[in-house]
Amino acid sequence: MKKKINISDKTLKLINQNQIKPIPRWEFVFKNWGLWVGFGLCLILLILGISVSWFGLVDNIITPYFWLFIALVFLIMAYLLFEKTKKAYHFSKWKIIISIILIGLIVGGVLFKIGLAANLDKQLDKKIPYYRQMVPKKMKVWSNPESGYLSGTIIKITNNDDFKIRDFNDKVWTIDGQNMVAKSRVKMEIGEEIKIIGTKDNDSSFKAEEIRPWNGMNKNMMKEN
Repeated sequence: MKKKINISDKTLKLINQNQIKPIPRWEFVFKNWGLWVGFGLCLILLILGISVSWFGLVDNIITPYFWLFIALVFLIMAYLLFEKTKKAYHFSKWKIIISIILIGLIVGGVLFKIGLAANLDKQLDKKIPYYRQMVPKKMKVWSNPESGYLSGTIIKITNNDDFKIRDFNDKVWTIDGQNMVAKSRVKMEIGEEIKIIGTKDNDSSFKAEEIRPWNGMNKNMMKEN
C-alpha cells in the first residue's frame, strides 16, 4: 500500500513539476473528425484519379500516367489517414488497402461510364494552364489511317452503311461501313465526333470495322488544337 502511495505521489509531483495539463475532449473529437474528413477528401481524389485513368486506358484518348500517379498518391494518403483513426485497429493493413482500391476502381469505373471522367479532363484542359502538357491527348494514335486508326467528325451520311468524315487534320474521308460494328454509345449523326478502326482503301476512303464515340460519351469533346 505504501508503495502505491509513493508511486501516486511521485506521479503527482511530476505532473506539477512539468505543468502537465489534461488534453480537453474536444481536441480528441476535432482530431478524429479531421482525420475522417481528410480520408474522405483523399478517397474522392483517388476515385477521380482512377476514373480519368480509366478514360485514358479504355478510350485511349489521353495518356493516363499523370492520373495514375495522382491515384497512387491519394491511395497512400487515404491509407495513412485511415490508419490513424480510432477504428483502424479492427482491420488488417491489407484489408484496408484492398478495400480502398476496390472502392476507387468500382466508383471510378462508374464515373468513367457516365462520362464524368471525359468531362473532367475537358474542363481541366480549359481552366488549368499547362494541363494538356501533363496529360497529352493521343491524337496521333487515332489519326493514323495507314495503321488502321482514323478519327474525325461526321459531315455527311449517305445511307446506313456509307458516310463521310472530316478528320482532325481537315481532310475528308469516305467511310465504307458495310460490315462495321458500332458501339451502343455512338450517335450516327452529322456533327458527331468518332473513332474508327478499320483498313485504308486509298488516299480518301476507309473501310470501317468498328466505330466508337470519340470521348466515351455522346457529347462532343473539344479536339486538341
